[in-house]
Amino acid sequence: MKLDLPLHCQILLNGLTDPACLRRYCDSDWELLVRMARRVKLLGRLGLLVKEYGIWDQVPPRITTQMASALVQVEKLQQLNRWELNRVLWALNDLDTSIIALKGVAYTLAEIPYASGRLSIDLDLLVPQSDLADIESLLMVKGWKHRPLSAYDEHYYRVWSHEIPPLVHAERETEVDIHHTLIPLTSRLKINPELLFDTAIPVNNSTIRLLNPVDMVIHCAINLFQNNELANDLRDLLDLHDLMVFFSARTIDFWTQLIDRSNQLKLSRAVFYSLHFSQLIFKTPVPKKVPVRLHARPGRLKLWIMNRLVPLALFPQHPDKPMLSASLARLLMYLRSHLIRMPLYILVPHLAYKSVRMIRFKSRKSRS
Repeated sequence: MKLDLPLHCQILLNGLTDPACLRRYCDSDWELLVRMARRVKLLGRLGLLVKEYGIWDQVPPRITTQMASALVQVEKLQQLNRWELNRVLWALNDLDTSIIALKGVAYTLAEIPYASGRLSIDLDLLVPQSDLADIESLLMVKGWKHRPLSAYDEHYYRVWSHEIPPLVHAERETEVDIHHTLIPLTSRLKINPELLFDTAIPVNNSTIRLLNPVDMVIHCAINLFQNNELANDLRDLLDLHDLMVFFSARTIDFWTQLIDRSNQLKLSRAVFYSLHFSQLIFKTPVPKKVPVRLHARPGRLKLWIMNRLVPLALFPQHPDKPMLSASLARLLMYLRSHLIRMPLYILVPHLAYKSVRMIRFKSRKSRS
């Protein structure tokens, strides 16, 4: 399938996949590129690419100033997350438990290329559910607190979610998300977290561990096509591309391991979509044999629909000329994400609650 993107999306994609073409960008292209890259948290990545390709001096100074600022922000947030991880490990030092780093801080610890340009706002950790109460209590004793939540939101996290309410340290204000599994408990799909801990990889000179390479890819895939709503999630698809390029070059049977693990965990549908769209958008070198060996491949009609909706949802809207088709794609992906995460008897009241809350918020905002 040929990727057919609106011009503003192509301007962003070309900058990310072929930085040499940036030499030909006019002033209006640069302005649009920076605004869209910032919206999808990829301005730091773009700055890293411009430096790597040696074209920094050929970029308009007002643009390099913004890229430099984005790189400073990226480095600052990564430092804060590394320090927050250090403090969490200190707080839990006397507890015999296992902790797996996820997402941004995990990519940094695994030395994934371009991780240094990734904007990581929160610290995400996976812990055994059997130790969850002790971990939460110890962190709260050592200065972390939950933000105030409504009774409904508290219930959502405690009964239905795959994580507890976010914890924030009173002084540093860095958010820590403690997961006890990778998929919401209300989802039709289930995963046994023990399988993840059994194969997790220790980090040198640390008590922290990382998901093994195929599990790291699968986690990224289910975040995209199981847990998230896809709107402005282009960065996560780029993460997936980076992971697969990095690990497949270092592990001879990486693709076979990915197929077998995806089928074993019954997460092959999300993995299929991730491989498909990573290959379609970023030209990820996925061998042809891989998607066809995944058990839960979508039918032709479903794939045709997803091919038309997913790119429009992933890429940012034009900041000045939003497209109705993209808004519709985002709405449909939003509904899809909820349908696969929640049964209808939970979903309908949940969406009603969120709608009422949004209406009240907008009403208060208009009066202020």
